[in-house]
Amino acid sequence: MKHYDKIIIGGGLYGLYSAWLTGKQGNQKILLIEKDPEPFMRATYINQARVHMGYHYPRSISTAIKSKKYFDRFVEDFDFAILKTFDQIYATSSHFSWTNKDEFKKFCSDAGIFCEEMPRENYFNPEMCDGAFLTKEYTFDAHIIRDFFLKEIAQFPNVEMLFSAKITAIKQLDSHFEVSLADGKEFDTDFILNSSYAGVNEVHSLLGYQPFQIKYEKCEIILVEVNDLLKDKGLTVMDGPFFSLMPFGKTGLHSLTAVTFTPHETSYDNLPTFPCQARSNGYCSPEDLGNCNDCPVRPLTAYLYMRSIAKKYIKDEYEFKYKKSLFSMKPILKASEIDDSRPTVVKVMNESPMFVSVLSGKINTVYDLDKVLLNGK
Repeated sequence: MKHYDKIIIGGGLYGLYSAWLTGKQGNQKILLIEKDPEPFMRATYINQARVHMGYHYPRSISTAIKSKKYFDRFVEDFDFAILKTFDQIYATSSHFSWTNKDEFKKFCSDAGIFCEEMPRENYFNPEMCDGAFLTKEYTFDAHIIRDFFLKEIAQFPNVEMLFSAKITAIKQLDSHFEVSLADGKEFDTDFILNSSYAGVNEVHSLLGYQPFQIKYEKCEIILVEVNDLLKDKGLTVMDGPFFSLMPFGKTGLHSLTAVTFTPHETSYDNLPTFPCQARSNGYCSPEDLGNCNDCPVRPLTAYLYMRSIAKKYIKDEYEFKYKKSLFSMKPILKASEIDDSRPTVVKVMNESPMFVSVLSGKINTVYDLDKVLLNGK
């Protein structure tokens, strides 16, 4: 049985960052295990690609401040993968919103984040929004970041990565864990980081650990082509059942999402349980979550509904058309339903041997892992 100082489960941003950070120390053997054939095939790639500064969370000042705390560091570290050359406009809806322009301005002031009021008629149908604001928020290109990490990690002989690797068992002994894969490979370690995001409870179930109290949303991100007037703009209406239309990294496309229609279905079970799994011919189950984006029974697009909401708000001259849909599973803490917060949870499930689970709130809060990775056992 091969020994590693640390085993990292999950090949998203949190997993690759952890392999890179610990690997470059040079004094430990690291193994990363990913279920998919490649890294970044799920939520790290399939999201709005927003480098959050906190504007999205006027009901959770703590989430806003945490986002702001790491914004500059993330932008500096991944500058090569970040698109800054567009105007990111937030607007507050005149109807059915949890906030209005005055509350949004106060929230930005309290959080210490830049916002400048703009003429709302430049972007939106004036009767639909009571305020519009230029903000400082960017978008990241996940594939550029993925390629950066793969190139960097390839230089570390002490880091190995396994893809298309399915964990079938994890056994906790007095001093270490034993990890078994479906292909018969076995490893032992005294430190496991569980950064599998929507698979976090799936891994917990292998050890009998308490599940995180989360709900699962099967989400659709739509990529659209925009006309020249929209190319250098991101438009987000909040805070409620509205929409966002913003550049998707450096791809030249925009992402389209809508609070009401981006989630297609929701599961409140400890493991993600959906009716579609029975029709997937074994591709996906609550105990072995498949990749929604590659699923043979993935949902039909909700594009027309999302487009309808966006077109109600934005000026007629801003036009866009459907390119493709991306689907992923999004876990959200049930406690966040109250204030729409998105904390990043780093929880030590067992101290010796050490097992740490992380549930990421935002892409740029990945640095919350530094302490446990560098000072842990």
